[in-house]
Formats: sequence, structure tokens, C-alpha cells
Amino acid sequence: MEMLCAAYGLRLCCSFPLPGMRAATHAIDDLPPLTLALCDPAELERMWSGASGAPEWRGRQGDGRDLTIERGSAGDLLFAYGELARFRLDPDMRRLDCAPSDASSLDWQRVLIGKVVPSISVMLGYEALHAAAVDSPDGVVAIMAPSGSGKSTLALELLRRGWPLFADDVLTLSEAGGAISAHPGTPHMNLDQSLPETIDPQTLGDTLGILAGERWLTVTSTTSETRPVRMLCLLERRLDLALEVHALPASPRLLAPYMLGLSSDPERQRSRFCLYADLMASATLVRLTAGLEHRPGQLADLVERSLAHQPELTAGAIR
Repeated sequence: MEMLCAAYGLRLCCSFPLPGMRAATHAIDDLPPLTLALCDPAELERMWSGASGAPEWRGRQGDGRDLTIERGSAGDLLFAYGELARFRLDPDMRRLDCAPSDASSLDWQRVLIGKVVPSISVMLGYEALHAAAVDSPDGVVAIMAPSGSGKSTLALELLRRGWPLFADDVLTLSEAGGAISAHPGTPHMNLDQSLPETIDPQTLGDTLGILAGERWLTVTSTTSETRPVRMLCLLERRLDLALEVHALPASPRLLAPYMLGLSSDPERQRSRFCLYADLMASATLVRLTAGLEHRPGQLADLVERSLAHQPELTAGAIR
């Protein structure tokens, strides 16, 4: 039985069950369609047109395996995840054939949900930020930081306070008529096995498995519809930093380290700059600093105060 769901701005028609995915409960007919189909590796090899050159992208995943993207001679794309799975995107970017070496393994499914599908979303014209995002009453709050800086821990604390999950790792954005919309990701999170004592993972949702030292879970409280972006937080943590929030200039360049899918195509670069310039005009960009001694609850308190008193940010820091 096929399941229709929405994620990263796409209408997904999945012919096989994916752990934690939920059927769409609202209209998604206007979203670009992508069919996910399961096949065996030999069948995918027959469909693949063969590489036309060197891989277009290669990245090391948290489990030590590489994810590579190659373009085929017929315009199709091949995603290779170590020896565990290969995914072929047809030239029309409407069908993704998935060929795992072990269909029951959770590892390839996590990469499909968290890496491959978001990458296709960007290829289809969306923009994206590497960010954890929650949905506040006023709109999405995105948290960006280098790996290991605690953005997921801060997002967890806000979830514990009742703010639904919007996206764990990739915040997908689109523009229509000068208005920026954020599209929710999937209901999944990747978390360290050791969590702050104030957070019980069982209260957040169901743990799907422990993969490469991380807890992969599906979160109960999520947002399923597009939302405006309210605040963008650049999180910085190190010894002896004060706990405070500063407003930053409305410059897209400050988001550059977190932009995904950078392209050398001049037209795409122009449209990307326009989208982020419009985002800066409608959302507040702040730097949130904290020392290593500050607890997640203290950072979450500061985020809540900043949302409630945004005009004061232009006059100075909020502490």
C-alpha cells in the first residue's frame, strides 16, 4: 500500500514503509511529487546509465561511511551510501529507486530520510539551512551552530516546554510573492545517547534504534504545515562566554556557513541571495552566546525572553 506524506517541501509517495513517517493530514497536491520505490541492487544497476565523470559531491557521515552523488550519462543521479545502499534519481527528478543491501536495516533508511530526500529538495529549487528548528507560537525558531555546540540539546529543551519539532537538521525554505515559507522536515531526531538529566527521551517519542552511537527517534509533537520564520539563532558556546543574545545585522552572508546545496550557477546564486535577503527582512537574526557551564534550560529561557522582547534587541543585549 502506498503512503502519501510531506517532507522538505515534497509530496512523497512511498511504496514501502519507512519508520516513523506519517501520512499527510492536509492538502499536499501543490507540492512537487517524488515517488520512492524499493528495488534490488542488480535491478538498480541495470537502470543506472553510468557515471559521466567524477562524483559531484562526497561527504563523510557520522557513522564513518561516505555518501556520494554521481551524475549519469543520461541525466540520472546516483546516491551511494557506503556498501549499504544505492539510490537512483531519474532524470525528471520524480522517482527515486532505493536499493539497500539489507532492506531491514535502519541505517540506510535514516540516510534516505535525513540526507538523500533533503538533497533532492534542494536540487528541485528549494533553499535549505543546516539547522535544528522548532515551532514557536509566532513562527519557526531555527538554531544554527557547529557540530557539537548543543543546537539539538537546546531544541530538545524547547520541545520539552511544548514547542513542536519543525526540523531536526535541515530547514527547507521557499519564496512566493516575496514571502518566505519554511517547510517541515520529518518527525525524526538524531540525539546523543547521553542526554541532559532534565530530558527523558520516552516523553519525546519512540526510539527507533541506536545507530553509530546515536539515538534515532520519532518525535510525537511536530508541525506538519508550512510556517513563517520568526527568529534565526547563531549559537556560540565556549568557556567564559556570557549568557546573552545580541541582534545581528540583517546580512545573508552571516548565514553562508549554514547554507546547503551551494551552486556555481549564476542564476541560482542570484535567486538564493534574493531569498535570504527577503528572509532577513522578515525574521530576526541573533547571536546567542553561552558558557559551557550554562544549562540548556537557561538557554531556552533566554530564547523565550528574546522572542517576547524582540524590539529591545536593537538597543542592546538581552540577558
